[in-house]
Amino acid sequence: MSKTTGNGGDKKYRPPASNFKWISPKVERALNQASMRSPILGWLLSWIFFPMVCRFGLRINYETDNFYVEVPHKRFNRNAYGTIGGAALLANLELAAGAYLFMRTDGGHRLVCRNISYRFRLPSTNGLHFQIEPVSEGIDEAINTNQPFNADLKVHVYTRGKKPGEPGRRIGRGEVTFHLWTVPGARDA
Repeated sequence: MSKTTGNGGDKKYRPPASNFKWISPKVERALNQASMRSPILGWLLSWIFFPMVCRFGLRINYETDNFYVEVPHKRFNRNAYGTIGGAALLANLELAAGAYLFMRTDGGHRLVCRNISYRFRLPSTNGLHFQIEPVSEGIDEAINTNQPFNADLKVHVYTRGKKPGEPGRRIGRGEVTFHLWTVPGARDA
């Protein structure tokens, strides 16, 4: 199987998780799209496939103009000092960036995090508010080519504001690299 990555050359490419068999790629894509439209179905699927995500309490706003992810200041996310723990912050940062790409691809791609880095500015004594912006140019063109590619994202981390969806003060910044590949057979529908 000779495929090239978006930034590769003549290298042989084997998509990750190729042994994963689902009922049908069309069913996978339909569930992906439905989970973005219905918060209840999204919660149910995350409870089945990602039980820790339910404990984090992520709230995702899937609007293309105003995409953000909020995490409440729950006991599960806090460390002994009462601030959001570093591991919980990194996990939520990865989930927020992945949800952004999930929205951009309309559920038609699988993705895996390749690299993540975070720069702390201030501790978080409140919940978190993530805003994501792409660093890579031409993500939409790469999505439409149906070829595997890497996407670099910049995530701005804020405390939660007084109202839902409103950022507070900036407490850090993260950079994430994801590798994406098409759900096999789902684009034919």
